[in-house]
Amino acid sequence: MDSSDDSGSDFEGFAPEVVAAAEKKLLDLLELDPNDLSDVDLSDLDFESSDSEDENDDASTSNTNQNGDQWTDRLRRFTIEDFNGTPRPTTILPSDANEIDFFNLLFPSELLEKIAEETNRYAESEQEKKGQDPKWRATTAQEIRAYIGIQIVMGIIVAPNQDMYFSNDSLFKPSGINERITRDRLDKLNQYFHVSDNSQNPRRGQPGHDKLAHVRTIMDVILPKLKSAYNPHKEVSIDEAMIAFTGRLGFKQYVPLKPTKRGIKVWMRADPHNGFVNEFQVYTGKEGRTAEKGLGERVVRDLSRSIWGNYHHIYCDNYFTSIQLFNDLAENKTYACGTIRTNRKGLPPTITKSKLKKQGDVIQMQKGDMVATAWHDKRTVTLLSTNVDPTDTTEVQRKQKDGTIINVPCPRVLKIYTQFMNGVDRADQLRSTYSICRKASKWWKYLFWFMVDVCICNAFILMKESTNHVIKTKTGRTRERTQLEFRIKLAHQLLGDFWGKRKRESIGERQTQGLFHWPIEMDKKRTCKQCSKQKIRKEPKTGCEQCNVNLCVGCFKPYHQERHPELFN
Repeated sequence: MDSSDDSGSDFEGFAPEVVAAAEKKLLDLLELDPNDLSDVDLSDLDFESSDSEDENDDASTSNTNQNGDQWTDRLRRFTIEDFNGTPRPTTILPSDANEIDFFNLLFPSELLEKIAEETNRYAESEQEKKGQDPKWRATTAQEIRAYIGIQIVMGIIVAPNQDMYFSNDSLFKPSGINERITRDRLDKLNQYFHVSDNSQNPRRGQPGHDKLAHVRTIMDVILPKLKSAYNPHKEVSIDEAMIAFTGRLGFKQYVPLKPTKRGIKVWMRADPHNGFVNEFQVYTGKEGRTAEKGLGERVVRDLSRSIWGNYHHIYCDNYFTSIQLFNDLAENKTYACGTIRTNRKGLPPTITKSKLKKQGDVIQMQKGDMVATAWHDKRTVTLLSTNVDPTDTTEVQRKQKDGTIINVPCPRVLKIYTQFMNGVDRADQLRSTYSICRKASKWWKYLFWFMVDVCICNAFILMKESTNHVIKTKTGRTRERTQLEFRIKLAHQLLGDFWGKRKRESIGERQTQGLFHWPIEMDKKRTCKQCSKQKIRKEPKTGCEQCNVNLCVGCFKPYHQERHPELFN
């Protein structure tokens, strides 16, 4: 039959080549015989009249998008399922629970026993190699707990160096650390502090080698607790965080756009409503010489898998976003929104080749329930989303060169993305305000203290949102709990009744003790302890027998005046 006769009224006003192209496309889609169109109602198809051949081709492509298999500029609403989770702490502690109880939900006290055990093991191992250390004595879980409390205090009252916490100058005594522990003991704990037995870890390059063996024991305990302690809000964000470290490390990263540019990269999933960190993953670099393909996609899947099925909305940046990832998340009942690089596979040319110049200009294309948006502000921003109605618009205020404020039209997806992408940044801000990370030569210590900081911040959020721990003022109003007061109370509770410092010695005892500090000839030349502080390298053979350090003759008195001022009183 002659299709043009039967459907002529449906194509009235269209060029013949448009009609032919439409009929061919329809036949291809329905896999029909071109000689039999009797069962096809062509009046159901929409076509746009056009003056140019190129535009006709675009129109034909747009029409097939009603099935959701191709990109179209004809935006339509789609159903966004309601979030079916309940954001809250999963463990409700009684009203008499205090800060350390919330901390122990994430950092259990059993870890203190483990750390004490590993610290003692490492100290013994080092002394087997280098000889007996007369200043070392085995530590305990109680002392390790107090040691963590001391680190919290040092994060609140920050001094240029550790020695200032033990200064005799009254201006530098507000911390009270020198009342709880001696400087020598703290030095020894810093020296031998260890959290895992990495002696069983295969050498680098050997099968089974674990780059994170130094902290694996702690990490394996903490991660499941972070994941299960809090049910996140509908919106969650995934991004990278940096742990500052400038020493030598095979997987140290350089991220120029981050405030902390060099260090250990950690992928994190955090709640933008409060900064709670549910999951993190340390990036240990590529295996061998081959970079991992689809790394960003894999990270998002790993960090979000435990919350699939609840219709969460995941926000991420252009490092992670791809069409394939968002399709996979949608199949697992999870929505997503993120900025996207224009060279990502599958984006329509209308978006990738957009030449927007005017502030507020926007292009949006839709494919099923997925929307690609290009919006021009000072530059063009490109986003991909499955969780925002593309027909919704809003306005943002922008200041002009002459100082005037104007309203600029903006797709709603931009405003939502800006609002909820900051979960990891919020967690970083909480962590960095009173960070307990101390300067160290070992990279793994930075990672360990990062984990402790995350546990402290998360514990603070758990207590802050606990219905049994609402703070009331004298007037009956509720007052918000602050992280500072949480950390101060936690430090007190960790220190408890620990007093590692001996009672004050009598004058006679101090004088007797001073008799043992005499310059002698040591067994071999070593770096002068006092000179090394001034960044001067000298290797005398003289030293102090009691302190077991090498010292130049001229450095003997100043060294002991600093380390043992009681001998000179």
